Amino acid sequence: MFLNIYLAAFVFLYIAAYCFYVKISHGLGHKAEYLQLRRFLPCTALAVLPAALAGIPLTSGLYISSLLVGLAWIVTYPTLYYFSNRKISSDFGFHLDFVFGLYLISWLTSLKILVLTSNIIPVFFLTVISLVEFILFFIPFSQWCYYYTYGACIDINGITLIQDTHYNEIIEFIRSFSKKTIFFVVCSAGIILFSILFLNLSSLELLISPSDNISLLIIIATCIFLTFYLWKRYLWKNNRGVFVRTGIIELYLDVKKYMENSKLYTKNMEERIKKLSVTPTKPVFGKPSTIVLVIGESASRDYMSAFVDYPYDSTPWLHSKKNDEHFILFPNSYASIIHTVPALERALTECNQYNDKEFYASISIIDIARKAGYQTYWYSNQGHLGSADTPVTLLAETSDTAKWTKQRLNTVQYDGSLLEYIKEVNPQENNFVIIHLKGSHFNFINRYPREFTKWGKPGKYDLILNYLNSLAYTDHVIEKIYNYATEKLNLQALLYFSDHATRPDKRRSPNFDGFATVRIPMFACFSDEYIEKNKSVYETLKLHKDYYFTNDLVYELLCSIFGISSNHFDETNSLASPKYRYTREMLKTNLGKLSIKDDTTSN
Repeated sequence: MFLNIYLAAFVFLYIAAYCFYVKISHGLGHKAEYLQLRRFLPCTALAVLPAALAGIPLTSGLYISSLLVGLAWIVTYPTLYYFSNRKISSDFGFHLDFVFGLYLISWLTSLKILVLTSNIIPVFFLTVISLVEFILFFIPFSQWCYYYTYGACIDINGITLIQDTHYNEIIEFIRSFSKKTIFFVVCSAGIILFSILFLNLSSLELLISPSDNISLLIIIATCIFLTFYLWKRYLWKNNRGVFVRTGIIELYLDVKKYMENSKLYTKNMEERIKKLSVTPTKPVFGKPSTIVLVIGESASRDYMSAFVDYPYDSTPWLHSKKNDEHFILFPNSYASIIHTVPALERALTECNQYNDKEFYASISIIDIARKAGYQTYWYSNQGHLGSADTPVTLLAETSDTAKWTKQRLNTVQYDGSLLEYIKEVNPQENNFVIIHLKGSHFNFINRYPREFTKWGKPGKYDLILNYLNSLAYTDHVIEKIYNYATEKLNLQALLYFSDHATRPDKRRSPNFDGFATVRIPMFACFSDEYIEKNKSVYETLKLHKDYYFTNDLVYELLCSIFGISSNHFDETNSLASPKYRYTREMLKTNLGKLSIKDDTTSN
């Protein structure tokens, strides 16, 4: 009778797993289908075998908790990927998620059987195993939360965003949810943990008695084998454990590998600089001068009065400069992607959407500036992400001076604090200063002081009005930077652009969410001396002000503004060059996946 129950469970689990796999996979050939038909047999057999050998009822809490954790892995990533990509991808399947889930049932069950059989402080060890099960269950649980929030399966952009995010931003993100939502998630996690503990600890009274020593040895052997097979990173040459080959973990490791490759940027720096030639090697201005680059965050030109006919004057200072001959606004600028790190690693180096250069092998605008005779500075309010070694941090730290505002846990740091840092710049030297703003990064209400509130009530949560206030505050900060650099540092040129845009009326998604998320502001301003000495650059920019442009070409634009020639400067990529080759039809976004010409939406 007992044997029939286990056999029926094996047959049911096998058929259900295989049919489900075929259903949510795309592009499987007959060979692949037949391969998994065979592969799932031992997996499913092992999922039931330890319980059968120990005589454990399949309805016991001990087995059910293991089953639920395994099923969570079998169902979650393949299902969410299917929901998100079935219409755009014709070839995918995640058989290793099924293999891992089935073997996980067997491994967890075997561990618990051995704990109860040995009877060595079983409460302690069952509690430890319960915590392991909770962690393993929480990974699929968090993927469902992500899907509920963004309506899509987590992808490489989502994983990258999580790894790049500063802890203060995580706190702000959590606070952006309603208290009911936070309460629900916390309670759900607590209920899951309590349920797993209850199911396992309620099994303490079970009489675990493998029918003979051979059965016990098989359970031990199964546990040892699966411990290595599931968790060891490398079992033997070129063969990794199953865990690291599941969909979500492989995605995470791909991002981790990308981060590690990015570290080559620092290692390769000396070799890159040796081959870099720049002329002239000192600025042509009459006395020590400064060029400033201001990098915005999440600013959309669709909401900026300087660029569009908007009912609120959200950028009063820049708006007042529209007819000033020293200022040039570029109303057709786009971001290359909707994420800060990949956008800036392209904007500030020679790698872009239109060439095959890697970030870690590319010359940066900081390298160019130093060769051109400038002291280089990087001041940022974005938070130092050195622990993650993001490409932007690695690039920033190649500056002669690189400083980040002090980021204290749960403390808001406004962009105005950067004004104190700029006072460190030596007016007796030629300087290139990069200022990285927090700008209009979500949560918008935290991007400006309460007393700066222009629209809405101070401290009141209102996405659109909070966003407009953040744009106005950024406008105010840039005005202060411009005035100080003009008065104290002999400012010759200032360029501003945003890393990407956002849709303030909609929660930010890690995935491309329409062209509104890449329509960015950009402007440049020049001194009289600069215009006199670099008339061609200035006149060309005036002529090209309505041309289409993506911010991964900022590197070349700055090379032109510096007035240099270099073996790492392609003039055809520079908006300030008569040789600029790009048209609206040629330009791309979302890292080359989409064409700017397809942006037919209205501002």
